[in-house]
Amino acid sequence: MKKCIKLSFLLMLMVMGCSNRASSPGVSEDEILIGNIQDLSGPIKELGKLIPAGTNMYLDHINVQGGIHGRQIKMLVEDHAYNPQKAVVAAKKLIEKDQVFCLYNVLGTSPAEAVRPILEKSGVPLIAPATNSSSMSDMSRQAAKYIFHTDAGYDLQTRVLIDYILENNSAAKIGFAYQDDDYGENALLGSVEAEEKYGITVQKESFQRGATDFMGQTMNFMKGGITDVIIGGIVREPVTIMKTAQAIGYKAQFYGLGPTVDPRVGLLAGEAGEGFTAVYWAYHPDSDHSGPALYRKLCEKYNVPEKMRGLYHYYGFATAVVLVEGLRKAGKYPNRESLIRGLESLKNWESGVFPPMTYNRNDHAGVESVILLQLQEGKQVAITDWLN
Repeated sequence: MKKCIKLSFLLMLMVMGCSNRASSPGVSEDEILIGNIQDLSGPIKELGKLIPAGTNMYLDHINVQGGIHGRQIKMLVEDHAYNPQKAVVAAKKLIEKDQVFCLYNVLGTSPAEAVRPILEKSGVPLIAPATNSSSMSDMSRQAAKYIFHTDAGYDLQTRVLIDYILENNSAAKIGFAYQDDDYGENALLGSVEAEEKYGITVQKESFQRGATDFMGQTMNFMKGGITDVIIGGIVREPVTIMKTAQAIGYKAQFYGLGPTVDPRVGLLAGEAGEGFTAVYWAYHPDSDHSGPALYRKLCEKYNVPEKMRGLYHYYGFATAVVLVEGLRKAGKYPNRESLIRGLESLKNWESGVFPPMTYNRNDHAGVESVILLQLQEGKQVAITDWLN
C-alpha cells in the first residue's frame, strides 16, 4: 500500500513537472514564433519593408548565437495596408491560425488600437507597438495588461516642442498640422496642455491619412501669420508641406513629431528642409551608445544598403532588443504570463538602444523623455539634452 502511495506521489510530481514545461502556443522545442503586422501595400509601405528588415537583422544576430534558451526566433509578417480593419483580420490570423506566441510592432496608432479586443480575448501580449501614441501605455484602457510600449508619447512630444518654441521666441505664433485619426488625437492632447499652460491658441489644420496635397493647410498657416509649424506626419507630409511653403514664399520654422526624424525627410526636402527640427526618443543610430554601435556593425556584416539604414530600419532593430529581452526573461519554459512578468521585472534597464526603461504592473510606458534633432546642412544635429 505504501509503495502504491509513493508511486502515485511520484507520478503526480512528474505530471506537475510536465505541466510546468507544457508548450505555449507559438513555442516548440526549437522555435518561438512571433507575429508582426505592417503596411506592405498602403500609403506607408516603405516602412513595412524597413522595420521588419531591421528586426530580422537583430533576430539573425541572436539566432546565430543559439537563440533564446536554445530556441530560434521566427517572425511572421502580415499586411494591414495601414487600415485598422485589416489589422484586426491580420491579428486574428496570426493568433488563431498561425498560433504565434505574441504580437510585436503592429504599425500605426489606429491599427494598434484596433487590435485591443483581440488581445483582451486571447491574452496575447503586444510588444513594442510601432506607434509613439501614449494611448498604448494608458493602463486604464482595454487590454493594457498585454501591451508594452517603448516610445515617448505624441502628447509629450508636442508639448516639448511648444515649450522649446516659446522658450526661444515668446511671441511665436504656432500652427499644428495633424493626421485626423488616433495619431493626431494623441498629439492634440499635448497641444491642449500647452495652450492651457501658456494661455495661447495653436492654429490646427488636419489632414487625412495618406494625403499628398497640403496646399490648403500651408496657405492657412501663412494667412494666419504662423511663425512656427509642428507637423504630425511621417515622411511625405513634412517634405510636402515644407516644399509647398517654399514654392509660395511662406517662411516659417518647421518641426516634426517622432516619425519625421527619418533622414529621408532631409534628403527629399533639400534646401526647404534646412533647420527642420524633430523629436526623437531613442539613441540616434549614429551615436556612440552600445546599441547604435552594434546596429552599424550588423549593417556592415549583413551588407544592408545605405539607403535602408536610418530611423525605421533602426526602429525595427531597437524594438527587437526589447522583444528579445522579454523572451529571455520569460524563462526556459515560457508562456504568455511569464513573458508579461519578465517584462514587468525590468527596472532602469539599460538596453543600449533606448534611454533607461522601467516596466511594472502599473506602468508599461517605456521611454518618457525626448531629444531634439535639427537638420543642419543636411545632417541631423542634437540641439538639446533629454527633455520631458
